[in-house]
Amino acid sequence: MLPLDISIGTLAYTVFALLGLCFLLDYFRKSKVTIHYSSPQFSKFVHTTFQKQSLRFFPFPPLFFSFGQTYLSFQTYQDDKNLVLTRESFDYPTGGTGHVEWITTKDETKQFHPNVIAFILPGLRSRPETPYLRDIYSQLINGGIRPVLFVPRFNDHKLQLPFSKPFNLVDDMHQGVLYVKKKYPEAKLIVIGHSYGANTVVNYMAIHNKESNFIAGVSIANPWDFHLCEAYCRGRRAEKHLVIDMKKIVASGSEDVIREAKHRSWSLDEIINGKTVVEMDSLFTSKAMGYKSHAEYYTDASSRLRIGDVKVPLFVINAVDDPLIDPKGLPLKAHLENPNILFVETKRGGHLGWVDGIFKLRRWHLPIVVDFVKWIAEKS
Repeated sequence: MLPLDISIGTLAYTVFALLGLCFLLDYFRKSKVTIHYSSPQFSKFVHTTFQKQSLRFFPFPPLFFSFGQTYLSFQTYQDDKNLVLTRESFDYPTGGTGHVEWITTKDETKQFHPNVIAFILPGLRSRPETPYLRDIYSQLINGGIRPVLFVPRFNDHKLQLPFSKPFNLVDDMHQGVLYVKKKYPEAKLIVIGHSYGANTVVNYMAIHNKESNFIAGVSIANPWDFHLCEAYCRGRRAEKHLVIDMKKIVASGSEDVIREAKHRSWSLDEIINGKTVVEMDSLFTSKAMGYKSHAEYYTDASSRLRIGDVKVPLFVINAVDDPLIDPKGLPLKAHLENPNILFVETKRGGHLGWVDGIFKLRRWHLPIVVDFVKWIAEKS
């Protein structure tokens, strides 16, 4: 009979070995990438791209979980010391000033595709210098694509509200598009949206589907259905972060919020004291955009309802474990009714994460996104 201490040690070793095996099996099982598309137009791109990129995503093991990957999304993985951001401004017809940031490098000999520009939208409150944006700037430039960032009202250093009028995110974006097209009238635009900005991008592409400004789009970590996402985040850590972000947006434009109090029937104190996403959207966001309620805003803003109206190729990528997005709202079957949709679904990746590697970390999804942009550019 074995001594008791050896038996306990052996038992402990066996338990840890089994737990380790279970972790590895689950880690490998959830590394699978699923690609949803119907149109033959995507076959060559998918075949070529995923010969270079495995049909599996292996997240950085110590931070493989959703919040770990989301944390990693705000780190820098590209050498971006040579990036140069140049801001240009224009006036919104409804009031306020819009901005775009042109991204170039200190290397003045850098050549860009003569007819294609990547028109980028950030996630909620992300500044132009945010690491995930700087990384995509660098990869696009390395691929010969000129990037320009549209800075929505919520992303500016100071929120500007129109006088006595609501504003519309799609209308604001349209002014940014017109500004870029005025500067480069012959350019074809490929729009790339992140998170809240991705939702605006899909809405724009559907509403303005009779125009020829965009030849393709990219949607990264789109929330898709605001009703489902609010309920999914309710009472969780994700809701706390969203409320903090919204309060910072309101605080940045406190003078305008106070000025508009009479016209919008709101109170700065009430808004700042909001504790939930519903309260913030009821007290501020819906009123700022001219909706009667947060529910009306959620319905009208949800791009899931408009994806069927997109008329040009749209590359979509979402992670099932995104802590901000209810996976039940992902339009995984949209390609069955709209052949312009190419949807890449990963089990892991968090929100805007998809960071893999061991000793040298990188954003797994960016080479795929840039390959799509280059593929569209070559076709144009």
